[in-house]
Amino acid sequence: MKKLAAITFTSMVLLLATAMAVGAADSVEVRGKVATEGATWTADDFAGFYYDLDDDIKTEELTTTISEGNKLLEPDGVTYTSTAMPTEFEYEEWGTYNVIGFFADKYFAGYIDDPNVEENVLFDESEDENVLADEQLLKILMDNDDERTVTSGTPLAMEEGYELAIQSIDIDGNKVYLELSKDGAVVDSKVISPSADNAGMKDKTYYYKKDIGDSKDVVIVAAHFKNAFRGADQNLATIDGLWQLSDTPQDVSENTEYDKMTIQTVTANTITMNNEDNDITLSKNKDITLMPGVSIKTADDDALRYYIYKEATIEGDGEVAKEENETAVVTPVNATEKTVEEAKEAVEEANKTVEEAEQVVEEAKEEVVEAEAKAEEAAEVPANKTPGFGSIFALTGLLAVAYLVLSRRD
Repeated sequence: MKKLAAITFTSMVLLLATAMAVGAADSVEVRGKVATEGATWTADDFAGFYYDLDDDIKTEELTTTISEGNKLLEPDGVTYTSTAMPTEFEYEEWGTYNVIGFFADKYFAGYIDDPNVEENVLFDESEDENVLADEQLLKILMDNDDERTVTSGTPLAMEEGYELAIQSIDIDGNKVYLELSKDGAVVDSKVISPSADNAGMKDKTYYYKKDIGDSKDVVIVAAHFKNAFRGADQNLATIDGLWQLSDTPQDVSENTEYDKMTIQTVTANTITMNNEDNDITLSKNKDITLMPGVSIKTADDDALRYYIYKEATIEGDGEVAKEENETAVVTPVNATEKTVEEAKEAVEEANKTVEEAEQVVEEAKEEVVEAEAKAEEAAEVPANKTPGFGSIFALTGLLAVAYLVLSRRD
């Protein structure tokens, strides 16, 4: 039973390790409703489009117009529109900003002068606060209000190689000297006063701004400090708001082509696209890329049926998701391969042990057969001799031998 349990366990480990190596990330198809003629999709009927459930924000809409021969004729056989909408920062004291879905993903369109907040730091400190008006978008990398502690010996790790570090705190804990680095090189430094009397939002917020493409002095990193302390061994502070935008812009300038779609107009809050110069025929069993993130698939049937879809990657259970404020924990490929090899070796060793045990049992069976034959001969002796005891002793002895062999192999 021990050997059987060992084989079962090692086999499960092997299967699990193989699944980790091969299926750590699976690609799935997120599809919209099925259509048989011209149709319109929004986030209501296509889960691939950006949607904020809490605030019911959806910005993208795609419409198809079917012509004779099941064709999507240019320029307006396929039209796509996305309109920016205001949404709150996770750290609500910063106010609101414009969010927009593009290529079925979430992007930053611009800061808003929110009248409901006393100090609109991110808006006020950005020279070009509306990046969409400059025909570009920025990917939102971090937006949360989780409390975290930062010490002088442990910088705050962010995306795209950025780190925010405490360099020093004055003796009263009022002034905090911070440095921001990217890929190990310092790119900014600033003094804030989160613990000072009557400290305002600007006193408590570290921000970093830079030119991004055609937009000047855009705040791309912000951290709200709840407090700061100077300790005997190290300095520490509590951050309860964190914001980061990518420093690589997404181009949405007019006449830019993305696969079958071309950007037609860009305003301060809207992007429109169509399939200019690209007729699309919806013949059966076709998979057609419209633009990055959105494709059309038709049925393998003479009758027209089709839907739009997006490929999404689902992380496997064997991987540990990376928190926005923590270092990612990812299983290296060579470590996974090592686990597989170890599992294989364990199974092979278990199989060898089983083969040896089976051989012992076969030998025991042969001895039992011989013992039974002797027992039959003994049954023919005179009645004053007790028959069968030789067989019993032989069988008992062989079973004892088998037990000792198996125990030794355990």
